[in-house]
Parts: sequence; structure tokens; C-alpha cells
Amino acid sequence: MNETKFNLLLIEDDQPLAELTKEYLDDFEFVTTWVETGEEARAALNANSFDLIICDVNLPDIQGFELIEQLALPVQLPVLFLTALSDNDSQITGLNSGACDYIVKPVEPVLLLARIRAHLRHSHPAAAGDIIHIGDLKLDNLHKQMDYNDVNIKLTNQEFELIWFFVAHGDNVISREVIFLDLIGRAYDGVDRSADLRVSRFRKKWNPLVKRIVYRIYSQ
Repeated sequence: MNETKFNLLLIEDDQPLAELTKEYLDDFEFVTTWVETGEEARAALNANSFDLIICDVNLPDIQGFELIEQLALPVQLPVLFLTALSDNDSQITGLNSGACDYIVKPVEPVLLLARIRAHLRHSHPAAAGDIIHIGDLKLDNLHKQMDYNDVNIKLTNQEFELIWFFVAHGDNVISREVIFLDLIGRAYDGVDRSADLRVSRFRKKWNPLVKRIVYRIYSQ
């Protein structure tokens, strides 16, 4: 549905982990370039443009924190640290060095995917793939508009984000952890029911419309 390809730079010296991460992400809307050292990362950045960087901290030739500070990257280029260092000081250092996120290993691939997509939505609001067509349904993520059977459906931004999220995931089963990261913007703590309430309110308000959309999509 979404044909936009985003270029990711993965800076990771753990070869098995890097290969698995690259293979997983390349199955989605990403083209992943993998390098193992800070020197290789500099060369890759000089030769190519990237939409997001995933960086380990303990690299063979430099600390990831230091590398990101030295690169002086543009503010619109998201940097995610992916590391086994879980202490508060490391996380604070990572975020202060310019990263927009700090992810502690091990992480479930689906959660890493959700975080990457969330940051790309903020840094690329006008991506070419921000329109989805499914039968008579058209979703325009740039303008937060939904048309069904050529009729504009008035949704709040929050309602649009909800239906975009589920349509973009197709018929895949989505965990509550992924829903929280993508829609609420924080990790699920096992107790919070914010996402459940948001989905419940949407279904209550738009249930007849949702039924018609689902029927038309799956009857084609």
C-alpha cells in the first residue's frame, strides 16, 4: 500500500544482530545500509542521504555518543541509539548527544519497527507514500483526510491517526505494545488503558461507517 522507500543507516558491529536487523527492516518500506565502525559511517554519510540512523554505542573505533556529536547531523535526521547499556547516565548522555530515541537491547523487532516509523512520520510528514487507496477508501496522511466513496468523512486528527494506523497494518495482528508506541507515544506498562479507550471511543462513534468500509474492503 505504501511504496515510499526510506534509507536507513545501521551502525552496528555485532554481525549476527546487524544481519538479522537489516533483513527484517528490508522486508518493509526500508533500504538498510549496514556499517560496523564510525569511520565506515562517515564514509556512508558522505556518499549517501539517509532518512534515519540506528547507532550502537560500543563501536570498535569510537563511542556512538561521540560519533553522533562529531557528525553534526541536521536536526531533521532522526538518530536512534540501539545498545545494551541500560543505565540512566548512558540514556541521558545518548539523548543529550542529539539522539531522538534510546532503545535498550534486546528489543522485539516489531517494537523497533514501530519506533522507526513513528520518528519518520515526524521527520517526513509529506512523504510520497502518505496516501493509501483501498477500494473506495482513500486516506491522505499529509492532510489528515479520509474519503469514502468520494465523500469526505470529517475526522479529528486523533481519529484519523487511529484508522490510518490500522489500515496501514493491513490484516496483521498488532500487539498492545506496538499500539502504545505508535499511537500513544510511550511504552505499554501493562496497566495503562489509554489505547483501549481511544479505540473504544472511535468504534462507538464510527461503528456503522467502519462496518461498511470493512465489508467493502474484504468483499473485493
